[in-house]
Amino acid sequence: MTDTIADLKAFIRAQLGANCDPVPPQTATSQQVHLSVWTTRGRRRAIGVELDHKDRVNLWVVSMYAPPSPPATVDVAKKVWKGSAWQDKDPDPARKGRDGANSNLKGYDEFRTKPITRLGVQSIDNARAILDHLFA
Repeated sequence: MTDTIADLKAFIRAQLGANCDPVPPQTATSQQVHLSVWTTRGRRRAIGVELDHKDRVNLWVVSMYAPPSPPATVDVAKKVWKGSAWQDKDPDPARKGRDGANSNLKGYDEFRTKPITRLGVQSIDNARAILDHLFA
């Protein structure tokens, strides 16, 4: 059976609600439309979640907590802090203009200035593998 994006989003919401605590928005005007941030209950690992894409869910994590070998079908982008924003760790000219990170992450102490990794997931199995790693 193929997962729909709606099924994937529902799975991720349920897992976050069961295993994490929401991090309050860092600005009074934030509606958390494009990004919500959670921390795992055990090790307090931060997970930034973008649920507004039509073809995937982006999970943002501090790179040292990212799975060392995510599933091959997960779109992985590693970012490093350069002055006032994140940029691709290994620049790729084909990604010019898409080489940054969700700027809303800057507002969270859990992410600010740290190397981060975006994990673009499209299936429940991939999300489960990543979240199980983060929850362990």
